[in-house]
Amino acid sequence: MDTEPGSTSEGRDRDPGAGYRVVLIHHNTLLRAGLCHIFEGAGHEVVWQAGDGTAIVDHLAETSPDVIVLAWEAPGVDVALVETLAASPIEAPVVILSQPDTDSDLTAILEVGAAGCLSANLGADDFLASLRMIAQGDMLVSHDMVPIVTNPPGDAQQLQDRLTPRELEVLRALGRGATNQEIAEEMFISQHTVKIHVRRILTKMELRNRQQAAAFAAAEGLI
Repeated sequence: MDTEPGSTSEGRDRDPGAGYRVVLIHHNTLLRAGLCHIFEGAGHEVVWQAGDGTAIVDHLAETSPDVIVLAWEAPGVDVALVETLAASPIEAPVVILSQPDTDSDLTAILEVGAAGCLSANLGADDFLASLRMIAQGDMLVSHDMVPIVTNPPGDAQQLQDRLTPRELEVLRALGRGATNQEIAEEMFISQHTVKIHVRRILTKMELRNRQQAAAFAAAEGLI
């Protein structure tokens, strides 16, 4: 059953220590209630929830979430939905929650813009810490999810060759320590577009976060 949406937030800039507005899709009613309890206990607000992904797009504008959490096994949750949500003007990062023994190849969800893939085996504290990092712009994959969302790494030049010219430009900016806002201003694009570029860079280069990308850029002389 869906919940009523909460009040609209006043913009997307916030204190990193503040709570987040969460949209949650989980097919298991009991586990969904448990996740809501975890979120609310940590100061976050679940502004909308459902057992499947069929209606989520229709509720984005009215709920204005800061982060979207999708159980991969929920009906209606697939690569196409992730791509739609990742490209939404709402600019909320999409997080996939899945069992690490899933039969699905989840590589595609990162390629289309998901910001993270978290294991359902995470403890509450680790889950909340991961969610906060993702909401602040990082891309994260839980350790036990890595085998099903990444390919064997290649050498440094092969990794660079996977990037488009624009992605390589963003990678160089990361190496200089530029923020998303600074990159957006330099490249005359939105911060949302920068976030998508960063996520695709991390996916293609099989890196866990922007700090690793910055270190790679420095080590390879791309700055």
